[in-house]
Amino acid sequence: MFKLVKRLLQLQLLTILVVFAAAWALGGQTQGVSALVGGLVGFLPNIVFAWFFGRKDTRKTANQVVRAFYLGEIIKLALTASLFIVVFQLPGISALPLFIAFAAVMAVFWFSLLLSNYQNL
Repeated sequence: MFKLVKRLLQLQLLTILVVFAAAWALGGQTQGVSALVGGLVGFLPNIVFAWFFGRKDTRKTANQVVRAFYLGEIIKLALTASLFIVVFQLPGISALPLFIAFAAVMAVFWFSLLLSNYQNL
């Protein structure tokens, strides 16, 4: 797996833990669990994407790399949508901390891409 991808996943996991702890401390168990679930909805599809796209294979052609990228992205989006459908079937899930944690995990992704142009993560 590429160094940047590995570091991104570590930062996302750390973000989940911080948001989970904050939500639990400020709102209790329901809020904390909801934040944890929301973070995982953002994180797990990225793990799948990293598995499809993040592996180095010097034998791949440019076409195969692009195809792997698009396949990984399609699966990531479908998995994210499926996870949201499943999550909202669970009892006792609070939407606000769920979406805050999901947004935080996504923000880590976008900010790390922006920062990677300026420094090595």
